[in-house]
Amino acid sequence: MKYCEHCGKQMENDNAIVCPSCGEPTKSYNKQSDKNIIINNSASSSSSATGPTKQKKHYNHLLDFILILCTAGLWIIWMLIRPKYEY
Repeated sequence: MKYCEHCGKQMENDNAIVCPSCGEPTKSYNKQSDKNIIINNSASSSSSATGPTKQKKHYNHLLDFILILCTAGLWIIWMLIRPKYEY
């Protein structure tokens, strides 16, 4: 069994690249630095608060109001200038 150099806890896997307790890289990480490492555990998902956050989109109601007024204005203009047929 291998022990973590940072926290001192015992690691079950001798080939571990990251300590499962503290998340610090081990000495074997430096030997395998050319490989891509994906950490898929609950400890890595809890650090998502420091990652990129989604920005809330601000909806502009003024634009809706202006579009409604333009549509209503065009409808009124069409009603005034449309060809009127009398039978």
